[in-house]
Amino acid sequence: MLGKLSKDEIADKYSVDRKTLTRWFVPFWSIEPTPKQINISDKVLIIDGKYIERTACVLVAVCNKKIASWRFTQRENFNTWLTFFSSFSHIPFAIVCDGQRGMIKAIKQRFPGVIIQRCQFHVVQYCTTKLTKNPESKAAQEFRELVIQISKIKTKEDLKDWLTNYKTWWQSHKDFVKEKTYPINSFTPTGRRKWHYTHSRLHASHFKNSLPYLFRYLQHPEIPNTTNFVEGAINAPMQEKIRFHRGLNLLKRRILIAHFLSSKQ
Repeated sequence: MLGKLSKDEIADKYSVDRKTLTRWFVPFWSIEPTPKQINISDKVLIIDGKYIERTACVLVAVCNKKIASWRFTQRENFNTWLTFFSSFSHIPFAIVCDGQRGMIKAIKQRFPGVIIQRCQFHVVQYCTTKLTKNPESKAAQEFRELVIQISKIKTKEDLKDWLTNYKTWWQSHKDFVKEKTYPINSFTPTGRRKWHYTHSRLHASHFKNSLPYLFRYLQHPEIPNTTNFVEGAINAPMQEKIRFHRGLNLLKRRILIAHFLSSKQ
């Protein structure tokens, strides 16, 4: 199930026909492995969500480079993350995450006081996508340079310099960033005028609310500043297994993924 050989190649290897091979695999498709309880107390937890279909997602937690737990859901939101976190019996020291909507709120509710580190890779990727390679406004151009510098911050002195530049940028351009446009004759059902941010892409890329979670790794070197381990060591090979077994229905795809994640525990 977790190898790269096709059914025909496996059948040829063991000198059996495809029907016999299919019977051999029946027990594997009838049992879905479940996560073993792992003690995450005072450890760093890296979490991420991976969509395996448009309306099917698996939430994954990694601790010490091994799968700590997983849970299948329809989507990522506050309720699904809270349910997932509630399955843990212990409280981690820190959580590294991409900051998906609802995730931070669920972390704070289930693990109050835990250190949260936002994945810098996701933040930089999101912002540069919103800003594009060649922003038109001076504010967006300068902010893009600040964003690119985030991944180069390795010391507290680097952060001090970066924050000084960020504060200077914010004071110079905050009115521009918060500028609103009110369309003519456009009102809400309650009679209020509708509006939107004039520079919507720049406003959306501004990570002011994320700043408290972007640089916690400088105080605690044991905390990684990205979720790259999950992306590279878990999500990428998991996607590869799905591709090798394309054509499986959702139930079998879920069982396949459960076997894969179980093997990483």
